Amino acid sequence: MQLMIYINLESPLILPVNYNHILQAVIYQGIGKASDFGNFMHEEGYYLGQRQYKMFQFSQLSGKYSIKNNQIVFRNQVSFEVRSLDPVFLRLLGESFWRYGITFGSQKYGDIQMELYDYTVEENTERDEAVPETVEVIGVKFKKSGKTYYFDPEESLFYQSINGNFFRKYQAYYGVPPISDIQMNLCDNKVPRKIVTKYKGIYITGWLGNYKISGERKYLDFLYQTGLGAKNSQGFGMFSIL
Repeated sequence: MQLMIYINLESPLILPVNYNHILQAVIYQGIGKASDFGNFMHEEGYYLGQRQYKMFQFSQLSGKYSIKNNQIVFRNQVSFEVRSLDPVFLRLLGESFWRYGITFGSQKYGDIQMELYDYTVEENTERDEAVPETVEVIGVKFKKSGKTYYFDPEESLFYQSINGNFFRKYQAYYGVPPISDIQMNLCDNKVPRKIVTKYKGIYITGWLGNYKISGERKYLDFLYQTGLGAKNSQGFGMFSIL
């Protein structure tokens, strides 16, 4: 399911350019007011071995903005989207926003509209997938140097990593692994745009572009709700369908 949030700004919203952690905090603060369920989503989530998955994702903020001194300023209205497999999560989040408003640091806003949708992927066949947010954030730490390397779409390991992440997330949520892979490649060999951003001081590399993805309908829908690649609950991997 998908929750769209529209915020009318009584005063300008001023954020650092790399604001993913702040928007993530907005969501955790909202769901945190739901007591035990909030604690589960924030502290626990779904496990497979030592790996933890929260099974929700969110978009970047959308609206007219200006950038100055490494800050982004929204002055009129901003919107963002949250997706999750769990309708209870989105319902409780929406109710919290209605009741308590939304706070970005010390800036609180109460003029909010929301829309709840239940869009699903309904086809098994290949489709063009537009990926408007950073898609791939999987890193491999080299044992000798300790550095993190991010695969790019020209490497086969990029797609293998996305598929492996899908398998682990699916099994963590449902308790059984999927029975077939997903396939993903660039549309028309168009080179995606490299994006480097910071999350709590850590640099993350992703690739913005149009991709073609195919597989079983239920697997494509699972990815539509939870996101492609890693770090979905940190604001990476949300895609829309062309």
